[in-house]
Amino acid sequence: MTVHRSLLIILAALAVGCRSPSWPAPAAVEKTKYEADYRAWRESQQGLVSDVLSIVGVWPLEEGETAFGSNPELPIVLPLSGTPARTGVFRREGRTVSVVPAPGASLRLPDGRPVQEPTTVGDDVLIDSLALSVIDAGDERRWLTARDVRHASITTPPSVETYPVDARWRVAARFDAFESPMPVQVPDVRGGSMNFLSLGHLVFRLNEQEHRLIAFGEPGGGEFFVMFKDSTNLTTTYQGYRIVTPPVVNGGQFTVVDFNFAFNPPCAYSRYTLCPLPPRENRLDVAVEAGLKRLPSAQGYSPS
Repeated sequence: MTVHRSLLIILAALAVGCRSPSWPAPAAVEKTKYEADYRAWRESQQGLVSDVLSIVGVWPLEEGETAFGSNPELPIVLPLSGTPARTGVFRREGRTVSVVPAPGASLRLPDGRPVQEPTTVGDDVLIDSLALSVIDAGDERRWLTARDVRHASITTPPSVETYPVDARWRVAARFDAFESPMPVQVPDVRGGSMNFLSLGHLVFRLNEQEHRLIAFGEPGGGEFFVMFKDSTNLTTTYQGYRIVTPPVVNGGQFTVVDFNFAFNPPCAYSRYTLCPLPPRENRLDVAVEAGLKRLPSAQGYSPS
Protein backbone atom coordinates (compact mmCIF):
# COMPACT_ATOMS: atom_id res chain seq x y z
CA MET A 1 0.00 0.00 0.00
CA THR A 2 1.41 3.37 -0.97
CA VAL A 3 1.95 6.17 1.51
CA HIS A 4 -0.51 8.30 -0.46
CA ARG A 5 -3.24 5.68 -0.25
CA SER A 6 -2.61 5.13 3.46
CA LEU A 7 -2.88 8.86 4.10
CA LEU A 8 -6.21 9.00 2.28
CA ILE A 9 -7.59 6.15 4.41
CA ILE A 10 -6.44 7.84 7.62
CA LEU A 11 -7.96 11.17 6.59
CA ALA A 12 -11.23 9.47 5.70
CA ALA A 13 -11.31 7.72 9.06
CA LEU A 14 -10.64 10.96 10.87
CA ALA A 15 -13.41 12.69 8.93
CA VAL A 16 -15.91 9.99 9.91
CA GLY A 17 -14.80 10.16 13.53
CA CYS A 18 -15.16 13.93 13.63
CA ARG A 19 -18.72 13.96 12.34
CA SER A 20 -21.42 14.98 14.75
CA PRO A 21 -23.70 12.19 15.93
CA SER A 22 -26.44 11.41 13.42
CA TRP A 23 -29.73 13.19 14.01
CA PRO A 24 -32.64 10.83 14.69
CA ALA A 25 -35.33 10.34 12.09
CA PRO A 26 -38.83 11.52 13.04
CA ALA A 27 -41.08 8.91 14.59
CA ALA A 28 -42.76 6.80 11.96
CA VAL A 29 -46.42 7.37 11.19
CA GLU A 30 -48.90 5.07 9.44
CA LYS A 31 -49.65 6.36 5.91
CA THR A 32 -53.44 6.05 6.06
CA LYS A 33 -53.64 7.83 9.41
CA TYR A 34 -51.32 10.60 8.22
CA GLU A 35 -53.45 11.20 5.14
CA ALA A 36 -56.64 11.28 7.24
CA ASP A 37 -55.08 13.70 9.73
CA TYR A 38 -53.96 15.94 6.88
CA ARG A 39 -57.45 15.99 5.32
CA ALA A 40 -59.01 16.85 8.69
CA TRP A 41 -56.44 19.61 9.17
CA ARG A 42 -57.20 21.08 5.74
CA GLU A 43 -60.91 21.11 6.55
CA SER A 44 -60.31 22.84 9.88
CA GLN A 45 -58.16 25.47 8.18
CA GLN A 46 -60.88 26.15 5.62
CA GLY A 47 -63.31 26.56 8.50
CA LEU A 48 -60.98 29.10 10.10
CA VAL A 49 -60.83 31.08 6.85
CA SER A 50 -64.63 31.14 6.68
CA ASP A 51 -64.98 32.33 10.28
CA VAL A 52 -62.25 34.98 10.20
CA LEU A 53 -63.23 36.56 6.89
CA SER A 54 -66.67 37.26 8.35
CA ILE A 55 -65.15 39.52 11.06
CA VAL A 56 -65.86 43.09 9.94
CA GLY A 57 -64.82 45.19 12.91
CA VAL A 58 -62.92 45.32 16.21
CA TRP A 59 -62.88 48.05 18.86
CA PRO A 60 -61.40 48.43 22.38
CA LEU A 61 -63.76 48.53 25.34
CA GLU A 62 -62.42 50.87 27.99
CA GLU A 63 -63.69 51.19 31.55
CA GLY A 64 -67.03 52.97 31.65
CA GLU A 65 -69.39 53.42 28.71
CA THR A 66 -68.55 53.06 25.02
CA ALA A 67 -71.31 54.17 22.65
CA PHE A 68 -72.06 52.36 19.41
CA GLY A 69 -74.25 52.96 16.36
CA SER A 70 -74.07 54.47 12.87
CA ASN A 71 -72.98 57.96 13.93
CA PRO A 72 -69.42 58.33 12.56
CA GLU A 73 -68.44 60.34 15.66
CA LEU A 74 -69.09 57.44 18.03
CA PRO A 75 -66.23 55.26 19.32
CA ILE A 76 -67.85 52.21 17.70
CA VAL A 77 -69.30 52.74 14.22
CA LEU A 78 -71.12 49.63 13.13
CA PRO A 79 -70.59 48.66 9.46
CA LEU A 80 -74.30 48.22 8.88
CA SER A 81 -76.73 50.35 6.91
CA GLY A 82 -79.96 51.35 8.59
CA THR A 83 -78.51 51.22 12.09
CA PRO A 84 -79.76 53.93 14.50
CA ALA A 85 -77.33 56.79 15.00
CA ARG A 86 -76.93 55.67 18.60
CA THR A 87 -77.85 52.05 19.18
CA GLY A 88 -76.70 51.90 22.78
CA VAL A 89 -73.59 51.61 24.92
CA PHE A 90 -71.34 48.86 26.17
CA ARG A 91 -70.66 49.40 29.87
CA ARG A 92 -67.47 47.90 31.26
CA GLU A 93 -66.89 47.46 34.97
CA GLY A 94 -63.63 45.56 35.43
CA ARG A 95 -64.05 42.17 33.82
CA THR A 96 -67.80 42.52 33.41
CA VAL A 97 -69.30 44.01 30.25
CA SER A 98 -72.98 44.74 29.78
CA VAL A 99 -74.92 46.20 26.87
CA VAL A 100 -77.41 49.02 27.44
CA PRO A 101 -79.73 49.43 24.44
CA ALA A 102 -81.04 52.80 23.32
CA PRO A 103 -84.83 53.15 23.14
CA GLY A 104 -86.12 51.37 20.06
CA ALA A 105 -82.84 49.59 19.30
CA SER A 106 -83.36 46.18 17.69
CA LEU A 107 -80.84 44.18 19.71
CA ARG A 108 -81.44 40.50 20.40
CA LEU A 109 -79.80 37.45 21.93
CA PRO A 110 -78.92 34.30 19.94
CA ASP A 111 -82.16 32.62 21.08
CA GLY A 112 -84.19 35.48 19.60
CA ARG A 113 -85.11 37.28 22.84
CA PRO A 114 -84.94 41.08 22.50
CA VAL A 115 -82.48 43.06 24.59
CA GLN A 116 -84.60 45.81 26.15
CA GLU A 117 -82.70 46.54 29.36
CA PRO A 118 -79.07 46.49 30.57
CA THR A 119 -77.82 42.93 30.02
CA THR A 120 -74.51 41.31 30.95
CA VAL A 121 -72.80 40.12 27.78
CA GLY A 122 -72.02 36.42 28.00
CA ASP A 123 -72.88 35.45 24.44
CA ASP A 124 -73.28 37.29 21.15
CA VAL A 125 -75.50 40.32 20.90
CA LEU A 126 -77.18 40.49 17.50
CA ILE A 127 -78.33 43.44 15.43
CA ASP A 128 -79.59 42.65 11.96
CA SER A 129 -76.79 40.55 10.35
CA LEU A 130 -74.08 41.54 12.85
CA ALA A 131 -73.05 39.37 15.79
CA LEU A 132 -71.26 41.49 18.43
CA SER A 133 -68.91 39.61 20.78
CA VAL A 134 -66.80 40.68 23.74
CA ILE A 135 -63.29 39.20 23.48
CA ASP A 136 -60.88 38.58 26.32
CA ALA A 137 -57.31 38.64 24.98
CA GLY A 138 -55.92 37.03 28.12
CA ASP A 139 -54.97 40.29 29.81
CA GLU A 140 -56.79 43.34 31.17
CA ARG A 141 -57.93 44.46 27.74
CA ARG A 142 -61.42 43.76 26.37
CA TRP A 143 -62.44 44.06 22.75
CA LEU A 144 -65.69 44.14 20.82
CA THR A 145 -65.73 42.31 17.50
CA ALA A 146 -68.44 42.29 14.85
CA ARG A 147 -69.10 39.32 12.56
CA ASP A 148 -71.36 39.45 9.54
CA VAL A 149 -73.39 36.23 9.77
CA ARG A 150 -74.43 36.67 6.12
CA HIS A 151 -70.90 37.14 4.84
CA ALA A 152 -70.22 35.34 1.56
CA SER A 153 -67.23 33.54 3.09
CA ILE A 154 -69.55 31.52 5.34
CA THR A 155 -71.28 29.78 2.45
CA THR A 156 -68.55 30.01 -0.20
CA PRO A 157 -65.17 30.43 1.51
CA PRO A 158 -62.14 30.89 -0.76
CA SER A 159 -59.70 28.01 -0.86
CA VAL A 160 -56.24 28.52 0.59
CA GLU A 161 -53.51 26.71 -1.34
CA THR A 162 -50.86 24.54 0.26
CA TYR A 163 -47.48 23.29 -0.81
CA PRO A 164 -47.44 19.61 -1.79
CA VAL A 165 -46.85 17.32 1.18
CA ASP A 166 -43.16 16.43 1.36
CA ALA A 167 -41.61 14.09 3.93
CA ARG A 168 -38.42 16.15 4.13
CA TRP A 169 -40.34 18.86 6.01
CA ARG A 170 -41.27 16.43 8.78
CA VAL A 171 -38.30 16.53 11.17
CA ALA A 172 -37.28 15.33 14.61
CA ALA A 173 -36.77 18.19 17.07
CA ARG A 174 -35.11 18.05 20.48
CA PHE A 175 -36.79 20.03 23.22
CA ASP A 176 -34.24 22.04 25.19
CA ALA A 177 -36.33 23.11 28.16
CA PHE A 178 -35.56 26.17 30.25
CA GLU A 179 -34.85 25.53 33.93
CA SER A 180 -38.32 26.84 34.58
CA PRO A 181 -40.97 28.27 32.22
CA MET A 182 -40.54 32.01 31.67
CA PRO A 183 -43.54 34.37 31.56
CA VAL A 184 -43.05 36.76 28.64
CA GLN A 185 -45.02 39.55 27.02
CA VAL A 186 -45.38 39.12 23.28
CA PRO A 187 -46.29 42.11 21.07
CA ASP A 188 -49.59 41.84 19.20
CA VAL A 189 -51.16 43.32 16.08
CA ARG A 190 -53.28 45.77 18.11
CA GLY A 191 -50.23 47.59 19.45
CA GLY A 192 -50.26 45.97 22.88
CA SER A 193 -48.88 42.72 24.21
CA MET A 194 -50.12 39.29 25.25
CA ASN A 195 -48.94 37.05 28.07
CA PHE A 196 -47.25 33.80 27.08
CA LEU A 197 -45.21 31.14 28.83
CA SER A 198 -41.90 30.43 27.11
CA LEU A 199 -40.94 26.79 27.73
CA GLY A 200 -37.67 26.36 25.84
CA HIS A 201 -36.26 25.76 22.35
CA LEU A 202 -37.07 23.18 19.72
CA VAL A 203 -33.80 22.25 17.98
CA PHE A 204 -33.88 20.51 14.60
CA ARG A 205 -32.00 20.15 11.35
CA LEU A 206 -32.96 21.17 7.84
CA ASN A 207 -30.61 21.00 4.86
CA GLU A 208 -27.82 19.78 7.16
CA GLN A 209 -28.09 22.97 9.22
CA GLU A 210 -29.20 23.24 12.83
CA HIS A 211 -32.10 25.56 13.64
CA ARG A 212 -33.93 26.45 16.82
CA LEU A 213 -37.29 28.02 17.61
CA ILE A 214 -38.72 29.32 20.87
CA ALA A 215 -41.71 27.23 21.95
CA PHE A 216 -44.60 28.59 23.99
CA GLY A 217 -47.12 26.51 25.89
CA GLU A 218 -49.08 25.91 29.05
CA PRO A 219 -48.36 23.61 32.01
CA GLY A 220 -49.99 20.28 31.27
CA GLY A 221 -50.73 21.26 27.66
CA GLY A 222 -50.44 18.69 24.90
CA GLU A 223 -48.93 20.90 22.21
CA PHE A 224 -46.19 23.48 21.83
CA PHE A 225 -47.20 26.76 20.18
CA VAL A 226 -44.48 27.90 17.76
CA MET A 227 -44.65 31.00 15.57
CA PHE A 228 -42.01 31.27 12.87
CA LYS A 229 -40.95 33.38 9.92
CA ASP A 230 -38.99 32.32 6.84
CA SER A 231 -38.12 33.69 3.42
CA THR A 232 -41.32 32.41 1.77
CA ASN A 233 -43.12 35.19 3.69
CA LEU A 234 -41.84 37.52 0.97
CA THR A 235 -43.35 35.55 -1.89
CA THR A 236 -45.84 32.73 -1.38
CA THR A 237 -46.84 32.59 2.30
CA TYR A 238 -48.46 35.13 4.63
CA GLN A 239 -45.98 37.94 5.17
CA GLY A 240 -46.51 37.94 8.91
CA TYR A 241 -45.67 34.40 10.05
CA ARG A 242 -47.00 30.87 10.31
CA ILE A 243 -47.55 28.45 13.18
CA VAL A 244 -46.76 24.82 14.00
CA THR A 245 -47.99 22.95 17.08
CA PRO A 246 -45.75 19.90 17.74
CA PRO A 247 -46.64 17.41 20.50
CA VAL A 248 -45.22 18.30 23.91
CA VAL A 249 -42.33 16.20 25.24
CA ASN A 250 -40.10 16.46 28.29
CA GLY A 251 -36.79 18.30 28.20
CA GLY A 252 -34.12 16.40 26.29
CA GLN A 253 -36.65 14.30 24.43
CA PHE A 254 -37.51 14.47 20.73
CA THR A 255 -40.81 15.52 19.22
CA VAL A 256 -41.80 15.92 15.55
CA VAL A 257 -42.10 19.29 13.84
CA ASP A 258 -44.14 18.78 10.67
CA PHE A 259 -44.04 21.90 8.53
CA ASN A 260 -46.55 20.30 6.15
CA PHE A 261 -49.06 21.32 8.85
CA ALA A 262 -47.80 24.92 9.14
CA PHE A 263 -50.86 27.19 9.25
CA ASN A 264 -51.71 30.87 9.14
CA PRO A 265 -52.80 32.98 12.12
CA PRO A 266 -56.22 34.67 11.91
CA CYS A 267 -54.55 38.01 11.11
CA ALA A 268 -53.50 36.53 7.76
CA TYR A 269 -57.14 36.80 6.69
CA SER A 270 -58.51 39.85 8.49
CA ARG A 271 -57.14 43.04 10.01
CA TYR A 272 -59.89 42.87 12.65
CA THR A 273 -58.18 40.21 14.76
CA LEU A 274 -56.15 39.85 17.96
CA CYS A 275 -52.96 38.03 16.97
CA PRO A 276 -49.62 37.79 18.77
CA LEU A 277 -46.45 38.44 16.78
CA PRO A 278 -43.53 35.99 16.59
CA PRO A 279 -40.33 36.43 18.60
CA ARG A 280 -37.51 37.99 16.61
CA GLU A 281 -35.45 34.85 17.27
CA ASN A 282 -37.98 32.68 15.44
CA ARG A 283 -36.80 33.59 11.97
CA LEU A 284 -35.50 30.64 9.94
CA ASP A 285 -32.81 31.22 7.33
CA VAL A 286 -34.35 28.58 5.06
CA ALA A 287 -37.36 28.76 2.73
CA VAL A 288 -39.95 26.48 4.31
CA GLU A 289 -41.85 25.39 1.20
CA ALA A 290 -44.45 23.45 3.12
CA GLY A 291 -47.83 24.05 4.70
CA LEU A 292 -50.37 26.77 3.94
CA LYS A 293 -49.72 29.54 1.47
CA ARG A 294 -51.13 33.05 1.63
CA LEU A 295 -54.65 34.00 0.54
CA PRO A 296 -54.02 36.73 -2.05
CA SER A 297 -57.52 38.24 -1.73
CA ALA A 298 -57.34 38.60 2.06
CA GLN A 299 -57.06 42.03 3.70
CA GLY A 300 -55.02 40.90 6.66
CA TYR A 301 -52.65 42.59 9.04
CA SER A 302 -49.54 43.82 7.23
CA PRO A 303 -46.42 43.92 9.39
CA SER A 304 -44.30 47.02 8.94
